[in-house]
Amino acid sequence: MKTRQTKTRRGFTLVELLTVIAIIGILVTIISVAVAAAMSAAQRGRIAVQMSQIAMALDRYKAEFGEYPPDMFDDEALVRHVRKRWPGLDWERLPAEDSDAEKVRLAINLGYNGNATSPAAYPGLNTDFSGEQAVLGSLALWLGGFPNFDGQLSGFYADPRNPFTPSDTFDNKTFLDLKIGNNVRFENLGTATDPIYIPVVGTLVRDDFLPIVYFRGRAGCGPDAYTFMQEGKLEVKQLDFTDSLFSELGFCVPYAEEEVTPGTSGGAVRWKNPSTFQLIHPGLDRRFSDVEWLHGNNKTYRIIKTGEGIELPDLDNITNFSDNKELKSILP
Repeated sequence: MKTRQTKTRRGFTLVELLTVIAIIGILVTIISVAVAAAMSAAQRGRIAVQMSQIAMALDRYKAEFGEYPPDMFDDEALVRHVRKRWPGLDWERLPAEDSDAEKVRLAINLGYNGNATSPAAYPGLNTDFSGEQAVLGSLALWLGGFPNFDGQLSGFYADPRNPFTPSDTFDNKTFLDLKIGNNVRFENLGTATDPIYIPVVGTLVRDDFLPIVYFRGRAGCGPDAYTFMQEGKLEVKQLDFTDSLFSELGFCVPYAEEEVTPGTSGGAVRWKNPSTFQLIHPGLDRRFSDVEWLHGNNKTYRIIKTGEGIELPDLDNITNFSDNKELKSILP
């Protein structure tokens, strides 16, 4: 008599389970790395698009007024540009200061303060355009002007004799769609008790708002058409963020290149893009550089052709002269 044999199911062995878990872990790791890389690439792409838009806006500005806007480091360039853009400016209406450059900077301060009493704008705005803050805020100022009662940058005030004097009307000459909260934020670069709110053009990187720094080229901005970085011929062009709200950004200075003389092994060190400008974004590592600009015999250059002075934080900085890609894409 035949007995019916029942089939029994065999479960996974421990080795098989561990193998499956290991394979799943590897796949998850691969997918996570791929997703992170894709997200980083997308973020760099968004930054590159905005950098390109800013560069085009600066070109439109030059087409309108004959030169790129000053970056606030050069007093002579600042005053000359203001006289060129507003030839009918009533200088007697500007604050009484020791120099024309100081008059313009203080007038800009007052211009930003003008609409700050509106609850929809920025109560207590105390914008300082006298130092490094002026450099960081120069893009928003020249491309966007002053905020209206709704807090949107709407150009300079309409009266060409008093473009910095608060009024209800604006000339509406804006060269970039600078939306407060998206592309521009008023950041406090001072302290809680002594605020210094600056309009900053930047981008979001993983929920952190990071500034884009604008350095105007030196050619045509004074008697020294090409300002070389050696022998102390370049004025202090450095943003030191270490004591500000953006302390993690380190130091931001322009990049240089060697101007090689034919038949020689080397040459002078010249600021990159001397006839145009440099736009510099700190990149996804949220840091410009760890190297401070040093003077005298201890100068630290960022020389693109040799990589001298360029450190790890510099490598992912996104610049207009690297075709809005990371700086390392053009390094040797």
